[in-house]
Amino acid sequence: MAREVFIKGLQHKAIESIINHVIEYETPKVVTVHNPSIGLLRRSLQLGVVLYVGLYQLWYAQGYQEFADMESSVTTKVKGYSQSSLGSKRPPIPSAQSMMYERVWDEADYVVPPAENGAFFVTTNVVITPNQTMGHCPEDPGEVPESICTDSNNCMANKHLIKSHGPQTGRCIPTDRPAKYGNITVCEIQSWCPVEDDRLVLGNDTSLITGSENHTVFIKNSIRFSYFGDRFHRNNMPDHVCIYNFTDPDSWMCNIFKLGDIVAAAGGDYLTLSISGGV
Repeated sequence: MAREVFIKGLQHKAIESIINHVIEYETPKVVTVHNPSIGLLRRSLQLGVVLYVGLYQLWYAQGYQEFADMESSVTTKVKGYSQSSLGSKRPPIPSAQSMMYERVWDEADYVVPPAENGAFFVTTNVVITPNQTMGHCPEDPGEVPESICTDSNNCMANKHLIKSHGPQTGRCIPTDRPAKYGNITVCEIQSWCPVEDDRLVLGNDTSLITGSENHTVFIKNSIRFSYFGDRFHRNNMPDHVCIYNFTDPDSWMCNIFKLGDIVAAAGGDYLTLSISGGV
């Protein structure tokens, strides 16, 4: 009998405990402490966290962004042709060599080298020294005045002069350019002969290759952020091929330019540039 009463009491307590857990809840107790030092310290820490996240992480460090390296390239291609002519200023050039000067020049001739890193070179004037072979010949007294001699005692074998085209052989011989320097004698050298003559064939007021200001250059820019996928790939290719015109706003997205327009936009004179060259 006592055992049954004990079991019933345990069952009653278990049911009561379950019911209490279902209908009861806990809540924290908030205590307000009036302490200026602790209050200011708490607000200072909160303000510091807000400033660190808002100013440094979001505004200065831009921590919400992702960064990736850029892949870019610039491609250039020059097109056009020119025709050179000696004209009325024809210098005393043998007729067999005239074809070297009076000819048609295309991009394979005047773009040297054909590809450069971030640049392109266009030939507008040339100095031609035909039929050069390795041998012995007179030095150029215009470039090397020290090579002028009166006899072979003034020339020393294997001697190198400043700006010389090669070592001396020890002989004093007549110059091969009497029309330019007169009947003088110079030291003989071992070099590519005849030595280069830097005189411009049409003088200092006309370039040999004319019309190059109308040559065009195609400039293609491409930029890509491969980390973010193919959607982030841009270039300056319009819907159609067109030539840039500085006076026409509708053409300002074109990527084909005339060489003359590029020099004019940079404030240069193309005629002067085509004679003496420039960078």
